[in-house]
Amino acid sequence: MTREMFLRSLGSAALCAIATGGTGARADEGLPRIEVQWEGFDIRLSGGAAAQAAVFDDDDPLTASPDAKVDLFARLNAQWTSPDGIIIGANVEQNSRRRASEVLEAGEIYGFVATDYGRIEVGLQDGPADTLAFAAPLVALGQVRGEFSRYAGTQALLRALDTQDAFKVIYLSPPVAGLRGGVSYSPKVRRNAAAVDSRERIEVNDAFEFGLQYQQVVGDWILGASGGYVTGEADPITTRADLRSWSLGTEARRGPLRIGAAYVDRGDSNRLDRNFDQWEINGGVAWVTPDWGVAGSAAYTKASDRKNRLIGVGELRADVVQFREERVPIVVEEGIASVVEVTFTI
Repeated sequence: MTREMFLRSLGSAALCAIATGGTGARADEGLPRIEVQWEGFDIRLSGGAAAQAAVFDDDDPLTASPDAKVDLFARLNAQWTSPDGIIIGANVEQNSRRRASEVLEAGEIYGFVATDYGRIEVGLQDGPADTLAFAAPLVALGQVRGEFSRYAGTQALLRALDTQDAFKVIYLSPPVAGLRGGVSYSPKVRRNAAAVDSRERIEVNDAFEFGLQYQQVVGDWILGASGGYVTGEADPITTRADLRSWSLGTEARRGPLRIGAAYVDRGDSNRLDRNFDQWEINGGVAWVTPDWGVAGSAAYTKASDRKNRLIGVGELRADVVQFREERVPIVVEEGIASVVEVTFTI
């Protein structure tokens, strides 16, 4: 890889983040967009609407079926490449509703600088514990993690419990012999801050994320491994546990074939109840081309008082997911959700 190609891979605004081998990275390449290139400037704009329809059966008479949702989204990626090859840019992604799926997840606003020495990002953006992590492959709406959870069921963990799109400063190293690392710092992580009961708030201070990823070519395969760790101090007013979570993942790729898996440990991270000890194993297989993809994945999550099993298949923009959650002593929630989405873009 030439220096110019490497810098463009670090700074590409079209990817909205670093390239991670296609696991959790946003798949913007196939979306139509308005693009302007002039004297080192590269500006790309895309937007539109995504309409979903779902049919599900969870044996709950209070849950309606079928159901539908509509999201509006917009994405602006802008960058400038200096004569010396330094890339400076900004990414803005907004959505009318935060989504679970990887393609149109939005609510990010951040700037970045990419050089031979790595990439620095500042703003509302996912951290390296998420972006560098391997796990069950996400195709279509996401299978075990995807949009079905907006209608019925509980989504999979997939990766360590992170700081999501909280304001942070991120450093991502360049790849060296297949190894790449990252670290981020968030002074404050806030969710549901308006809640009158302080126990319902998420307030974490001085949160750090660490991510490590290794990839190597072995014959016709590209093999990878990843690790992530997240830590932060819960505000005592919330009476919640501190944030402590980690994950280990692996991936194997050969052409369009992808195989991924991960182990996730969230323990009592930021929970009101102690000794929760939540962990998960997930894995899946996908066949992905530039124009379409099909995948199957599964996840098994266990904690002190509950078990959750998810099995899903997805193709293009559709999912079918079978879910079953057991809670002590005898509560069982199970069912099947099928979701189809049509996306209109500019």
